[in-house]
Order: sequence, then C-alpha cells, then structure tokens
Amino acid sequence: MNNTSPRHRWTYAWLATLCALSAYYLYRAINYRYFTPAQQGPDFVAKQFWYVSHLLFALPVLFGAPLQFIAELRQRAPRVHRAVGKAYVIGACVAALTAIYLGGTGQYEGSRLSIVLTGLLWLFFTLAAWRMAVARNFMAHRAFMIRSYTLALVLVWLRLMYDFQDYLFFYVKNADLRDTTREWASWVLPLLVVEFWISWRPQLSNRQRLS
Repeated sequence: MNNTSPRHRWTYAWLATLCALSAYYLYRAINYRYFTPAQQGPDFVAKQFWYVSHLLFALPVLFGAPLQFIAELRQRAPRVHRAVGKAYVIGACVAALTAIYLGGTGQYEGSRLSIVLTGLLWLFFTLAAWRMAVARNFMAHRAFMIRSYTLALVLVWLRLMYDFQDYLFFYVKNADLRDTTREWASWVLPLLVVEFWISWRPQLSNRQRLS
C-alpha cells in the first residue's frame, strides 16, 4: 500500500525532473566541451585537467543531492544519508574551487565575475550546510543545502535560458551582451526565487509583531 502523501509525490517528481535535466544538459556540455575541436584546450594541463576535475567532482553533487531531500531515506537509512552528504560536500567544494579558477581565467571577460561569484557562494553555502549539520541545526542545514543545490544546478539554468533566450532576452540584441546577461541571470534569478520561498515568504506570512 502506498502511503506517500501528495506533497511527497510532488517533491519526488520535481527531483526526478531535475535529475533528468541534469543528465541531459550534462551530456550536451560534455559533447560541446570535449568533442568540439574549437573548444579543446591547447594542452592538457592548461585546460582539460581543470575541466575534467570540475566534471568528475560535480557528478556526485548533481545526482547525489536529490537523495538528500528524500525524507524516507533520512529516516530509514541515516548512514546512507550521511555518506551521500559527505560525498556532496567534498564534490561541491572541489567543483566550486575549480569553477572559480576556470571562471577567473576564462576567455570571456563578461563572464569572469559572474562565475567567480557563483563559485564563492556555492562554496560558502555548502560549508554552511555542513557546519549546521554538525551543529545539529537541521532547519538551517536544510536551508543552506537548498541554496547550495540551487547553485549546483547553474548548469541546468544556464542552458535552459540559452534554449529559450529568444523569448527571455529578446530585448538584448548584441550577442556578447546577451551571453553576459544570461550568465548573471542563470544564478541570480534561481537564488532570488529560493530566498523568497525559504526566507522572505515565511517572514511575510508571520503576522506576529515584536514589541
């Protein structure tokens, strides 16, 4: 008998959708980066080493994070939850650091600051989530984990915006300026939505006033 509540079913469907989108856009990113001759670096150490490292450590992040939001797994298999969480923290920290390096040394000047800030925030949110888990402040841990996973999905948000850029950024005619706008929007907009949901909305709905 299935006792899963409608809310949990919606959560599982949303997580499955994010996993599918992650797999699809990860495939496209790999195909573009490693099988397009114009995108291959001049030598292994200069470019491919950093991209490969970023990719490998991002894998447990993209596909391990959804497991952390499954309540049944946390309750029935806490050791698995902790093991996946440790893999996530290690993977996210290394992926964030390599993203900072790649962003700071990237060839697109308009994208450097955006990528570096994304990496720094991702690193901070991940370490904050880990620190709150150690302190057993699980409400704060969950909030920081949601923020961290949101930035981990920049891969998805960026390419979704690319696919629909003619509708989202129709007002930006210059191609380079549109790329820069998309880079910023790919993490600023999702993070604003998350902050509204987990932080601003509860405060607005709380009608109690402090004396």
